[in-house]
Amino acid sequence: MSAAETRARYLWPAVFLLAALAYGYSLGGLYIPHIGDEAPYIEITRLTAESGQWLPLRTGPGLENTKPPALFWLGIVATQWAESFTLFRLRLPILLCTFATAGLVFLLTRRTGGDREQSFLAGLTFLGFHSSFQYGRPFLTNLPETLFVFLAYALVLVGAEFRERFPVWILAGVSLGVACLFKSFALIAPTGLALAWFAFMLRGWDTRAFVRLDLPKVAAAVVAALACFLLWPAFDPAPAEILRHFVLEENVGKLGGDGYLRGLFTGAYPLSRLWLGHLGNAGLFAIPLVYLVVVSVRDRRGLSTHEKGLWILILSFLIVYSVPGQRQENYLLPTVPALAMLLARRWRSMGNTWLRLSTLPAIGVVAVLTYLIVAMRADVLPAGSYATWQLALPVFALVGWIGVAVRVSLARYAFHVLVLLTYLTLSGAVAPFEGPAGRFAPERVKTLAGRTVFVPESFVRKQERHRFLLPGARIEGYDPLDTAAAAQLLERGRVVVIHRSLGDANAGPFRILARRLELTSRHTFAEMWRIATQRELDLLVRQELVVRRFRQGRERQP
Repeated sequence: MSAAETRARYLWPAVFLLAALAYGYSLGGLYIPHIGDEAPYIEITRLTAESGQWLPLRTGPGLENTKPPALFWLGIVATQWAESFTLFRLRLPILLCTFATAGLVFLLTRRTGGDREQSFLAGLTFLGFHSSFQYGRPFLTNLPETLFVFLAYALVLVGAEFRERFPVWILAGVSLGVACLFKSFALIAPTGLALAWFAFMLRGWDTRAFVRLDLPKVAAAVVAALACFLLWPAFDPAPAEILRHFVLEENVGKLGGDGYLRGLFTGAYPLSRLWLGHLGNAGLFAIPLVYLVVVSVRDRRGLSTHEKGLWILILSFLIVYSVPGQRQENYLLPTVPALAMLLARRWRSMGNTWLRLSTLPAIGVVAVLTYLIVAMRADVLPAGSYATWQLALPVFALVGWIGVAVRVSLARYAFHVLVLLTYLTLSGAVAPFEGPAGRFAPERVKTLAGRTVFVPESFVRKQERHRFLLPGARIEGYDPLDTAAAAQLLERGRVVVIHRSLGDANAGPFRILARRLELTSRHTFAEMWRIATQRELDLLVRQELVVRRFRQGRERQP
């Protein structure tokens, strides 16, 4: 048995188990990497479940019903089946979609000529991308969308004997339609372009042959996808609202706008943000991704048919999503599996210089995490908040990264392991905030059950997360930018959540009903620099207090 076969039999399956641990750890926590859209998606799911009807989707005041229903139905099934509306239950199906996508990457790599080791590397590379870790666990649309878009393209990419069968294209269209029911009918444009482009290439750029033999198949796939998506307005009681809010405002409205030409190069969504977006999606694989682009351009004439097909999918998304005025890197997530496959094909031939360079950002990331763990343990958290393994893991990961930087030949087989250990280090760093330090005391939660608690809503529907912190309480939001809002609520005798810095927990004439430590997010680069260099942990951690107006004669409770 060769060394590669031995690794494929023992090492890489063990690394997949490590990936499952890294992804599954603290799945129900408040501080896993996520984006703000998770909170409104959770609210829509909860309200729709409470209505007892699948359609129309229910939303709170001020938030229109503008999303396709598949994600919310998935959340309803996952929580109602277990009769437990928890973050873990909501996120578990998303995690399963992530690992199903990794499995599809593995199978497609094998089917297109890769050996077992290369196939394992492809799946692990997908799981090692920062975008997979950030979007592949929270209750978001991105990974279901990625799974079904990539499945649609894989059905056509997989082999000539499949491509010539008309039903395969219909299946591809149905898979694409399911992706549209999670995200948007707009997915038909880049995926349809990729399917047509790939088929045209396989015909040797023969226009007549493509129009006669392949264009009807591509058209059938597009029609099947559109038909699947149209099931939503067909069964929704308010199709006109879908047309107005989702089609015209959410999608068509992004195509133009004032300052469109200027916005191609400046502003929040320039072309560069999109075309360089995969570097951010790759995370610790960013430098290997640069290597992949360099060698693919250099060897473009010698690329295999399947490699060309994967690049066609990537370029199709880049081209199509360059047109709207809003250009975000997360729009490219359905092409991350293709990047993982392409990188796995080149991984074992990557030069030592590229590998050594790839370890340097990781050393910096783990060093910062280690520093923050030490600082929070000393200055913020109660004694004993970190378990032994949570303290040992960052040291082990840092030593590992430094070791492979010195002995770079090991990086080829240890890189994916260390990336996953880095993710575990991140999870371990925030773990105390998922425990007693970051939760309201159970006896305080009981006293607040049935009461209305007003929570600062700095991002749309962010207060929805407090339903998991204060189960049984009625949660309402208020604008934290309105400096008088909290004072007015307190004056009226309301129970209010307020934020205070670590050294200012008891400021103000109010009675503290409950308190916890909260990690903050959305830091600027300047703030992150101050946290790292000047140990200004007040920028990273603050106290969250549940208070009401102080009544004369009663002591404040800690």
